[in-house]
Amino acid sequence: MTNETKKRLPVILDTDLGDDIDDTWALGLLLRCPELDLRLVVTSQEIKDDPFYRARVAARQLSDSGFSHVPVGAGIACREGIWKPLSEYAEGFELSSYPDFRPDGVRAIIDTVMASEDIVTIIAIGPYTNLKAALEIEPEIAKRARVIAVGGSIYQGISLDRIEKYADYNIKADIPAVKAVYSAPWDVVACPLDVSARVYIGGDDFYKLQTKRGDPLLGAVLDCNDMWLRRCGDHIPEQYSAHSTCLYDTAAVYMAVTGDYNVIMEDHRLEVNGDGYTVDSEEGDLVHCAVYWKYVDMTLKFIADRLCGELL
Repeated sequence: MTNETKKRLPVILDTDLGDDIDDTWALGLLLRCPELDLRLVVTSQEIKDDPFYRARVAARQLSDSGFSHVPVGAGIACREGIWKPLSEYAEGFELSSYPDFRPDGVRAIIDTVMASEDIVTIIAIGPYTNLKAALEIEPEIAKRARVIAVGGSIYQGISLDRIEKYADYNIKADIPAVKAVYSAPWDVVACPLDVSARVYIGGDDFYKLQTKRGDPLLGAVLDCNDMWLRRCGDHIPEQYSAHSTCLYDTAAVYMAVTGDYNVIMEDHRLEVNGDGYTVDSEEGDLVHCAVYWKYVDMTLKFIADRLCGELL
Protein backbone atom coordinates (compact mmCIF):
# COMPACT_ATOMS: atom_id res chain seq x y z
CA MET A 1 0.00 0.00 0.00
CA THR A 2 1.41 3.41 -0.95
CA ASN A 3 1.62 6.52 1.25
CA GLU A 4 -1.18 8.04 -0.87
CA THR A 5 -3.64 5.23 -0.13
CA LYS A 6 -2.93 4.84 3.56
CA LYS A 7 -5.26 6.62 5.97
CA ARG A 8 -3.51 9.70 7.27
CA LEU A 9 -3.20 10.36 11.00
CA PRO A 10 -5.02 13.52 12.15
CA VAL A 11 -2.52 15.70 14.03
CA ILE A 12 -2.40 18.91 16.07
CA LEU A 13 0.99 20.49 16.71
CA ASP A 14 1.21 22.40 20.01
CA THR A 15 4.50 24.31 19.84
CA ASP A 16 6.44 27.12 21.46
CA LEU A 17 7.85 28.04 18.06
CA GLY A 18 10.02 31.13 18.17
CA ASP A 19 12.29 30.21 21.08
CA ASP A 20 14.67 27.32 20.44
CA ILE A 21 15.04 26.53 16.74
CA ASP A 22 14.16 22.84 17.05
CA ASP A 23 10.43 23.69 16.82
CA THR A 24 11.05 25.17 13.37
CA TRP A 25 12.75 21.97 12.22
CA ALA A 26 9.95 19.87 13.74
CA LEU A 27 7.26 21.78 11.87
CA GLY A 28 9.22 21.43 8.64
CA LEU A 29 9.59 17.69 9.19
CA LEU A 30 5.89 17.31 9.97
CA LEU A 31 4.97 19.04 6.71
CA ARG A 32 7.17 16.52 4.87
CA CYS A 33 5.34 13.50 6.31
CA PRO A 34 2.38 12.45 4.13
CA GLU A 35 1.37 9.97 6.82
CA LEU A 36 0.30 12.91 9.00
CA ASP A 37 -2.73 15.14 8.36
CA LEU A 38 -1.91 18.42 10.10
CA ARG A 39 -5.23 19.90 11.21
CA LEU A 40 -3.96 22.74 13.42
CA VAL A 41 -0.80 24.46 14.65
CA VAL A 42 -1.35 26.11 18.03
CA THR A 43 1.26 28.13 19.88
CA SER A 44 2.21 27.34 23.46
CA GLN A 45 2.84 30.07 26.05
CA GLU A 46 2.48 33.17 23.90
CA ILE A 47 4.10 36.43 25.02
CA LYS A 48 2.14 38.87 27.18
CA ASP A 49 3.48 42.03 25.53
CA ASP A 50 3.41 40.49 22.03
CA PRO A 51 0.59 37.92 22.26
CA PHE A 52 0.72 36.75 18.63
CA TYR A 53 4.51 36.57 18.18
CA ARG A 54 4.64 32.78 17.93
CA ALA A 55 1.50 32.66 15.82
CA ARG A 56 3.06 35.04 13.29
CA VAL A 57 6.20 32.89 13.12
CA ALA A 58 4.07 29.77 12.60
CA ALA A 59 1.82 31.37 9.99
CA ARG A 60 4.74 32.74 8.02
CA GLN A 61 6.60 29.40 8.03
CA LEU A 62 3.45 27.63 6.86
CA SER A 63 2.89 30.25 4.16
CA ASP A 64 6.50 30.16 2.95
CA SER A 65 6.32 26.35 2.85
CA GLY A 66 3.12 26.27 0.79
CA PHE A 67 0.83 25.15 3.63
CA SER A 68 -1.20 28.29 4.34
CA HIS A 69 -4.36 26.15 4.38
CA VAL A 70 -3.36 24.83 7.84
CA PRO A 71 -5.16 26.75 10.62
CA VAL A 72 -3.02 28.57 13.19
CA GLY A 73 -4.22 29.21 16.75
CA ALA A 74 -2.65 31.52 19.34
CA GLY A 75 -2.25 29.88 22.72
CA ILE A 76 -2.51 31.42 26.17
CA ALA A 77 -0.28 34.46 26.62
CA CYS A 78 1.53 33.78 29.89
CA ARG A 79 5.22 34.44 29.22
CA GLU A 80 6.87 37.83 29.58
CA GLY A 81 10.22 39.43 28.95
CA ILE A 82 11.54 36.60 26.78
CA TRP A 83 14.06 36.64 23.97
CA LYS A 84 12.41 36.56 20.55
CA PRO A 85 15.11 35.35 18.15
CA LEU A 86 12.76 35.08 15.16
CA SER A 87 11.18 38.51 15.59
CA GLU A 88 12.70 39.64 12.29
CA TYR A 89 11.01 36.70 10.54
CA ALA A 90 7.64 37.53 12.13
CA GLU A 91 7.94 41.29 11.63
CA GLY A 92 5.43 42.69 9.20
CA PHE A 93 3.50 39.44 8.76
CA GLU A 94 -0.17 40.29 9.15
CA LEU A 95 -2.28 37.54 10.67
CA SER A 96 -5.33 39.29 9.24
CA SER A 97 -4.16 38.12 5.82
CA TYR A 98 -3.69 34.49 6.90
CA PRO A 99 -6.55 32.28 5.62
CA ASP A 100 -7.44 30.68 8.98
CA PHE A 101 -6.09 32.37 12.11
CA ARG A 102 -7.80 31.59 15.39
CA PRO A 103 -6.99 33.98 18.27
CA ASP A 104 -8.30 31.48 20.84
CA GLY A 105 -5.95 28.55 20.36
CA VAL A 106 -7.39 26.57 23.28
CA ARG A 107 -10.85 26.65 21.71
CA ALA A 108 -9.25 25.71 18.38
CA ILE A 109 -7.77 22.57 19.99
CA ILE A 110 -11.16 21.59 21.41
CA ASP A 111 -13.03 22.25 18.17
CA THR A 112 -10.49 20.36 16.08
CA VAL A 113 -10.50 17.30 18.32
CA MET A 114 -14.28 17.18 18.74
CA ALA A 115 -14.88 17.59 15.00
CA SER A 116 -12.66 14.67 14.02
CA GLU A 117 -14.16 11.27 13.26
CA ASP A 118 -10.83 9.68 14.18
CA ILE A 119 -8.62 9.90 17.24
CA VAL A 120 -6.44 13.01 16.98
CA THR A 121 -2.75 12.82 17.86
CA ILE A 122 -1.61 15.94 19.68
CA ILE A 123 2.14 16.41 19.26
CA ALA A 124 3.09 18.63 22.19
CA ILE A 125 6.57 20.11 21.73
CA GLY A 126 6.21 23.07 24.09
CA PRO A 127 4.92 23.44 27.67
CA TYR A 128 1.52 21.81 28.12
CA THR A 129 -0.34 24.98 29.19
CA ASN A 130 -2.88 24.91 26.36
CA LEU A 131 -3.71 21.26 26.89
CA LYS A 132 -4.44 21.80 30.59
CA ALA A 133 -6.81 24.64 29.73
CA ALA A 134 -8.50 22.61 26.99
CA LEU A 135 -9.06 19.68 29.37
CA GLU A 136 -10.61 21.99 31.96
CA ILE A 137 -13.05 23.43 29.41
CA GLU A 138 -13.87 20.18 27.61
CA PRO A 139 -12.75 16.98 29.39
CA GLU A 140 -14.27 14.91 26.58
CA ILE A 141 -11.25 15.65 24.37
CA ALA A 142 -9.33 13.03 26.36
CA LYS A 143 -11.62 10.37 24.89
CA ARG A 144 -10.97 11.57 21.34
CA ALA A 145 -7.23 12.28 21.37
CA ARG A 146 -3.85 10.91 22.31
CA VAL A 147 -0.67 12.83 23.15
CA ILE A 148 2.95 12.50 22.08
CA ALA A 149 4.78 14.88 24.38
CA VAL A 150 8.37 16.08 24.30
CA GLY A 151 9.57 16.53 27.85
CA GLY A 152 11.05 14.95 30.93
CA SER A 153 14.10 12.89 31.74
CA ILE A 154 13.79 9.25 32.79
CA TYR A 155 17.41 8.11 33.09
CA GLN A 156 19.46 10.56 31.07
CA GLY A 157 19.40 14.26 30.30
CA ILE A 158 21.15 16.54 27.82
CA SER A 159 24.67 15.24 28.54
CA LEU A 160 25.75 12.64 26.00
CA ASP A 161 28.76 11.45 27.94
CA ARG A 162 27.23 10.59 31.31
CA ILE A 163 24.01 9.27 32.82
CA GLU A 164 22.36 12.15 34.63
CA LYS A 165 18.72 13.22 34.94
CA TYR A 166 17.78 16.76 33.99
CA ALA A 167 14.93 19.14 34.78
CA ASP A 168 13.56 19.57 31.27
CA TYR A 169 12.19 22.98 30.25
CA ASN A 170 8.84 21.75 28.88
CA ILE A 171 8.15 20.16 32.26
CA LYS A 172 9.33 22.82 34.71
CA ALA A 173 7.76 25.66 32.69
CA ASP A 174 4.27 24.59 33.81
CA ILE A 175 4.28 21.75 36.35
CA PRO A 176 0.49 21.81 37.02
CA ALA A 177 -0.11 21.40 33.28
CA VAL A 178 2.11 18.29 33.22
CA LYS A 179 0.03 16.76 36.01
CA ALA A 180 -3.18 17.55 34.12
CA VAL A 181 -1.92 15.98 30.88
CA TYR A 182 -0.43 12.90 32.54
CA SER A 183 -3.54 12.21 34.63
CA ALA A 184 -6.15 12.67 31.89
CA PRO A 185 -7.74 9.47 30.53
CA TRP A 186 -5.92 9.48 27.19
CA ASP A 187 -2.78 7.66 26.08
CA VAL A 188 0.37 9.69 26.72
CA VAL A 189 3.64 8.81 25.01
CA ALA A 190 6.63 10.76 26.31
CA CYS A 191 9.68 11.64 24.24
CA PRO A 192 12.03 12.57 27.08
CA LEU A 193 15.58 13.82 26.81
CA ASP A 194 16.73 10.20 26.85
CA VAL A 195 15.85 10.12 23.13
CA SER A 196 15.21 13.71 22.07
CA ALA A 197 18.67 14.97 23.12
CA ARG A 198 20.31 12.51 20.71
CA VAL A 199 18.90 14.05 17.53
CA TYR A 200 21.43 16.00 15.48
CA ILE A 201 22.03 16.14 11.73
CA GLY A 202 25.63 16.30 10.56
CA GLY A 203 28.09 15.06 7.98
CA ASP A 204 26.89 14.37 4.44
CA ASP A 205 23.24 14.67 5.48
CA PHE A 206 23.75 18.21 6.77
CA TYR A 207 25.62 19.17 3.61
CA LYS A 208 22.81 17.72 1.49
CA LEU A 209 20.29 19.90 3.35
CA GLN A 210 22.31 23.00 2.52
CA THR A 211 22.34 22.17 -1.20
CA LYS A 212 18.53 22.14 -1.32
CA ARG A 213 17.85 25.66 -0.10
CA GLY A 214 15.89 26.36 -3.26
CA ASP A 215 13.08 24.16 -1.98
CA PRO A 216 10.50 26.49 -0.35
CA LEU A 217 9.81 24.30 2.67
CA LEU A 218 13.42 23.48 3.48
CA GLY A 219 14.47 27.01 2.60
CA ALA A 220 12.09 28.40 5.22
CA VAL A 221 13.58 26.07 7.86
CA LEU A 222 17.17 26.94 6.95
CA ASP A 223 16.49 30.69 6.73
CA CYS A 224 15.00 30.63 10.22
CA ASN A 225 17.89 28.50 11.43
CA ASP A 226 20.43 30.98 10.08
CA MET A 227 18.55 33.90 11.62
CA TRP A 228 18.40 32.11 14.97
CA LEU A 229 22.13 31.35 14.89
CA ARG A 230 22.98 34.99 14.11
CA ARG A 231 20.90 36.14 17.05
CA CYS A 232 22.75 33.73 19.34
CA GLY A 233 26.09 35.51 18.92
CA ASP A 234 28.99 35.94 16.52
CA HIS A 235 30.69 32.65 17.44
CA ILE A 236 27.62 30.41 17.14
CA PRO A 237 27.12 30.24 13.32
CA GLU A 238 30.67 28.93 12.82
CA GLN A 239 30.18 26.34 15.55
CA TYR A 240 27.16 24.93 13.71
CA SER A 241 28.49 25.21 10.17
CA ALA A 242 28.87 21.41 9.82
CA HIS A 243 25.98 20.10 11.91
CA SER A 244 22.66 21.20 13.34
CA THR A 245 21.87 22.17 16.89
CA CYS A 246 20.01 19.54 18.90
CA LEU A 247 16.67 18.94 17.19
CA TYR A 248 14.80 17.67 20.26
CA ASP A 249 11.28 18.20 18.98
CA THR A 250 11.74 16.28 15.74
CA ALA A 251 11.78 13.09 17.83
CA ALA A 252 8.05 13.42 18.53
CA VAL A 253 7.21 13.90 14.85
CA TYR A 254 9.32 10.85 13.98
CA MET A 255 7.44 8.78 16.56
CA ALA A 256 4.07 9.99 15.26
CA VAL A 257 5.02 8.47 11.90
CA THR A 258 6.85 5.32 12.99
CA GLY A 259 5.34 4.54 16.39
CA ASP A 260 7.58 2.52 18.71
CA TYR A 261 9.34 0.68 15.88
CA ASN A 262 12.77 2.17 16.56
CA VAL A 263 12.65 2.93 20.28
CA ILE A 264 12.76 0.97 23.49
CA MET A 265 9.59 1.81 25.41
CA GLU A 266 8.98 1.54 29.16
CA ASP A 267 5.90 2.33 31.22
CA HIS A 268 6.57 4.61 34.17
CA ARG A 269 4.35 6.10 36.82
CA LEU A 270 5.56 9.66 36.74
CA GLU A 271 5.07 12.73 38.82
CA VAL A 272 6.95 16.02 38.77
CA ASN A 273 8.75 17.26 41.86
CA GLY A 274 9.12 20.90 42.84
CA ASP A 275 12.38 21.22 40.93
CA GLY A 276 10.83 20.12 37.64
CA TYR A 277 12.21 16.57 37.52
CA THR A 278 10.05 13.70 36.28
CA VAL A 279 10.35 11.01 38.94
CA ASP A 280 8.93 7.52 39.39
CA SER A 281 6.33 7.32 42.12
CA GLU A 282 3.66 4.86 43.22
CA GLU A 283 1.27 7.81 43.17
CA GLY A 284 2.39 8.88 39.70
CA ASP A 285 0.43 8.68 36.44
CA LEU A 286 1.07 6.01 33.82
CA VAL A 287 3.12 7.33 30.91
CA HIS A 288 4.57 5.33 28.02
CA CYS A 289 8.16 6.53 27.76
CA ALA A 290 10.69 6.21 24.94
CA VAL A 291 13.94 5.64 26.79
CA TYR A 292 16.44 4.61 24.13
CA TRP A 293 16.85 4.56 20.36
CA LYS A 294 17.39 1.10 18.92
CA TYR A 295 19.11 2.52 15.83
CA VAL A 296 19.70 6.24 16.22
CA ASP A 297 21.38 6.49 12.80
CA MET A 298 18.13 5.27 11.23
CA THR A 299 16.27 8.08 12.98
CA LEU A 300 18.71 10.76 11.83
CA LYS A 301 18.70 9.44 8.26
CA PHE A 302 14.88 9.46 8.18
CA ILE A 303 14.70 13.05 9.43
CA ALA A 304 17.32 14.31 6.97
CA ASP A 305 15.84 12.50 3.98
CA ARG A 306 12.31 13.68 4.74
CA LEU A 307 13.42 17.28 5.14
CA CYS A 308 15.11 16.99 1.75
CA GLY A 309 11.84 15.82 0.25
CA GLU A 310 12.92 12.21 -0.19
CA LEU A 311 10.00 9.95 0.77
CA LEU A 312 11.00 6.53 2.07
